Amino acid sequence: MKILYFDCFAGIAGDMTLGALVDLGLPFDHLREQLAKLPVEGYRLEKIPTSRHSVAAVRIDVQTDEGHTHRHLADIRKIIEEADLPDEVRQMSLAIFQKLAEAESRVHDSTPDKIHFHEVGGLDAIVDIVGSAIGVHYFKPDRIYCSPVTLGRGVTKSAHGMIPIPAPATIEILKGFPVHQTDKPGERVTPTGAAIVTTLVERFGGIDDVPSYNVRDIGYGAGTKDYEDRPNFLRLILGQTTSIDSSKHDTIEILETNIDDLNPQVYGYLFDRLYAAGAREVYVTPVLMKKNRPGNLLTVLCKKDLVEHLGNIIFSETTTAGIRLRSAGRIVLGRRTETIDTDYGPIRVKLLTLKEGIKIQPEYDDCVHAAEKHGVPLVDIMATARRLAEIKEGLSR
Repeated sequence: MKILYFDCFAGIAGDMTLGALVDLGLPFDHLREQLAKLPVEGYRLEKIPTSRHSVAAVRIDVQTDEGHTHRHLADIRKIIEEADLPDEVRQMSLAIFQKLAEAESRVHDSTPDKIHFHEVGGLDAIVDIVGSAIGVHYFKPDRIYCSPVTLGRGVTKSAHGMIPIPAPATIEILKGFPVHQTDKPGERVTPTGAAIVTTLVERFGGIDDVPSYNVRDIGYGAGTKDYEDRPNFLRLILGQTTSIDSSKHDTIEILETNIDDLNPQVYGYLFDRLYAAGAREVYVTPVLMKKNRPGNLLTVLCKKDLVEHLGNIIFSETTTAGIRLRSAGRIVLGRRTETIDTDYGPIRVKLLTLKEGIKIQPEYDDCVHAAEKHGVPLVDIMATARRLAEIKEGLSR
């Protein structure tokens, strides 16, 4: 399984992400060729070798001819949707801008479609975000992980005047995600950087939350400023997991609470927050509670070090006043993920190691996307992916 790890010990910004991807191995000419498919003009892309605290890094400088252009979300959607880019790149880019729009609208008490993008609506931000999606698509990681994100302190100037650091939109985007705040001044995380990482990353946490892997490549993307307390770059690590051990024993923590007075609309948002914060599984079970009232049993599975954090999310987002805690032993199959090339596009499959062989499970989301795109029944897509995976593993001919 190929993994991409964002080490945000000094923060993250759009240009830092681009620089790290290029330093990791994304060909600069490929990046420029793909970005040229955007129906926009008036920008120049420059790759600048540099260093931070004597560590070599790459800085990507996006120079534009436009002034402070204010764009709506619809304007940016049109630019991205008209570009002849891979579907995955367009989807990632649109998802990042949607996250920015939702955060800005909450900060300014508006709606995503009405909000004016200021700094993040400029050509440089569009290039940073779409370029980052191009880079991730180039490496095609099976999983993306991230360290806790380091934040700075102080104030900074924006289109709305002086604002605190982290910027209101930045901290809004990072709600529910693990962060570390330094006592040093400086904007370590931009709204663009926060939106990129929270959209693309599947799991945040410490190194214990990342499976063991062999390091394949490392990329350093420099920010424009230099800080005394730490080198101002984003480190990206491309790794390959190798363990395909059969079943192993470990322990999982279980948080449970009964709820009978919560607006059902809240559950979707609650699930998103809990998964983003590192929950392994989240589900509800219908139950009959006191006074014969129907309710839900909310169950969350997680690692031990996340119990307090996930518990606080449950308390803040639901009406419950108490959570039951217990530990349970479990048997877990060894697993790895492979990407299978099919006539319907690349589809990831899980390979679960049994004593007597391998069990193959195609990734549901990939199969749904292929079925919708090609107008083929979902069961046929899944069967094709499983059959080709069996051939690749030497299990069938």
